[in-house]
This record gives sequence, structure tokens and C-alpha cells, in this order.
Amino acid sequence: MQSSIVSKIMSLVTVISETRSPMSFSELVQKSGLNKSTLHRLLAICTEEGLVQFDKTNKVYLLGPKVFDLVRNAYSGYDIQTIALGEMTQLHDQFGANVTLGVPSGFEVVYLRVIEGKFALGSTQRPGMREPMHCSASGKVLMAFLPEEIVASKLQGYEFTKFTDRTITDLATFKTALAKVRVDGFAYNDREEYDHFHGISAPIFNHLGEPAAVLNIWSLVQTHATDELLSWAPSLMAAAARVTGLIGGKAP
Repeated sequence: MQSSIVSKIMSLVTVISETRSPMSFSELVQKSGLNKSTLHRLLAICTEEGLVQFDKTNKVYLLGPKVFDLVRNAYSGYDIQTIALGEMTQLHDQFGANVTLGVPSGFEVVYLRVIEGKFALGSTQRPGMREPMHCSASGKVLMAFLPEEIVASKLQGYEFTKFTDRTITDLATFKTALAKVRVDGFAYNDREEYDHFHGISAPIFNHLGEPAAVLNIWSLVQTHATDELLSWAPSLMAAAARVTGLIGGKAP
């Protein structure tokens, strides 16, 4: 079946978006697999619609302003709480533990939504509550997947306040913990802020591949043992990945 003009335009815009440097017309012919006359016609349409722009000085093609407008409008318009609610509800129904959605705010995590577990004994996390980055699974996730330069800047002069005997209190240990998060794809908080609570968190990424939010499951140690909680990590990561897809994000 012959490809439609829409699919050809999408293919062409994708080629231009994925290149490491702007391409000339001849390079686009080779990369796209389109013949010259078809490519001329598609580039004319894309340029007119703002999907592609032509740099006359260097005679190369780049993404047009319309593409960036669409991305900006999409990100300013979505409500992460609404989008993530379905996945949060499924996790809650599956495991019966507390499920939260958090976002970064300076050196803290702010929780936007909390679904309490079936056996909650007075929630320690409420909508609007904040937690330090170093002693929460959510904070570790939000730090671990940032570019190294940003992590170094945030940690410069950071105060590792001690909350329990398990709290990370020095930079070297925290960096080791972040490295483990990057390998595992999720973070574990082993009673580092409260003596009886532990939790796991997984990242939700934006279009830049940076953590925009975090899904978290937490419980009393007496209610769910460590091995049980950690066994939920694949389901949590899959849920976070689906939310990432829904907001047009991508994993780094």
C-alpha cells in the first residue's frame, strides 16, 4: 500500500528531529529514502506549516517553530495528577499499600496526591507534604536521573539532616545510592526518615528524559516485609513508564 502524505511528512519530520546536526537537501534524500521531487514537495508543505525551517546561510533543514509550540502547549496543558491517577489506583488495588505521586521542588519532594493503603495507621504523607531529597525513595529517584552537572550543583553544600539511624548523612554514600538507583531503575527507602516506614519509587520522565515526577509505594515494615515490597518494583516501574508515555516523555 502506498504511504499517505501524512505518514511521509511524519517520517520526514522524525528524520530531521533525530539527526545530531542539521542536514542538507542531498543528505535528507539519502537519509529519508525519498526521491528528490517528493522530498521537495514535502519540505515545501512542512516549511509552510512551520514544521520545518530552512537555514539559508548553511543551506540545511531544522525543526520548525510549530513543533516546539506543540510540545510547549502539551506540557503546559496536562495535569499530571489526572494522568497518573489510573496507574496509582491500579497499584493501590494490586498491593493494598499507600501510593503517592510527587514532584521536585528545590531540594525537596512535594506530594500532589496520596491514596492511602488498606491498613494505613495514620498517614505520614499527605497532599502538599514535603520530604528532603536524601532520605526518601522519591528524592533519590528525582536526583539520580538528572544530568550530573545539575546533581553536583544541587548537592554543593547540601545538609544531610539525620532523622533515623539509617539516614544517609554524607555525600559519598548518597552518590553511591544514586548510582544504584540508576542501575536498578527505582529507589528504596529503608526507614531513613521514619523508623517504621519504607518505600519504593520510580521516575516519570519528561520529553527531555529528565524526571518530572515520581510514583511511590510505601508501607509499614510490620505490614509488608522488605522482600515483599521490593517484589513490587517491576509493577511500579511499568506504571511509571506508562505515565511517561502518556505525557510524551522518554526514558534517558
